[in-house]
Amino acid sequence: MEIFVHDTAFMIAYYRAQHEVLSRDPFAKLWLRPGLERWANEFAEAVSEHDEILHSLRNRFFHDALDDLITGHESTLFINLGAGFSMYPYVLPEEVVTIEVDFEEIISYKKHKLVSFENQQKIPMRKVIHQQADITTLEGQLAIQNLLKEFQGHRKVILIEGVFFFLSEAQIASTISFCKQIMNEGDHLLCVSFDDSVKQTDVFERLTCYFSEVLKSEHNPHTTLPHRHYKTLSGFELVNQSSGLELGRMLEVLPNSFSEEEILNEYYYVLKRKPD
Repeated sequence: MEIFVHDTAFMIAYYRAQHEVLSRDPFAKLWLRPGLERWANEFAEAVSEHDEILHSLRNRFFHDALDDLITGHESTLFINLGAGFSMYPYVLPEEVVTIEVDFEEIISYKKHKLVSFENQQKIPMRKVIHQQADITTLEGQLAIQNLLKEFQGHRKVILIEGVFFFLSEAQIASTISFCKQIMNEGDHLLCVSFDDSVKQTDVFERLTCYFSEVLKSEHNPHTTLPHRHYKTLSGFELVNQSSGLELGRMLEVLPNSFSEEEILNEYYYVLKRKPD
């Protein structure tokens, strides 16, 4: 079964659908298609059997974080950079406006399917604006900025999930700088990445080999970031930090005996825009 990097969006949805209560995504199952179970089993055997739970935990963390940051606040704009097939808008309050940004093939397919889901009443009606853009380019950033002119009075919550692993450090810096530029004091930025320590683990080596050999993604930089990267970002305050392992232990879906070296443990960060 040939898999391309953008097809991993289907796999992440598959993972969430297998643990609907844990992930808090009742709509992930809408993205299921033949072959995904076999792909998941192959990945589990070649890389890690725990990724299914960990990706569900990641969705759970950001679902809960968004719920805390958005519920009860008026005029909130949720911006999801690299949205994939995530379904956050459909579990958020209906008054929230969402801008989802991703590559053309993802946005075109997702937008078409969402119309179908709405017509079949499989998802609630929400105001979601879809923008095809590469967030690492000036052209893509300008396209997003143009959309924001309509929402100048809105507080912003920006999510960048499952993206930094595929970007160079320079591209990450450019993306965060862009977010800083469009944010006002008190707005929030949510990010996820691997800590540098994961590079020393066998499971990370298996992951990078899998991306290179199976997904044919030889140019993926496999970027990791140290915790200090988020603690020292100019213009931001780190207000919350967790990880898949920490959350999994708290929710009792991962045993306390688990070592971080055994799993692909991603870290989650919630940052608040502050004055420079």
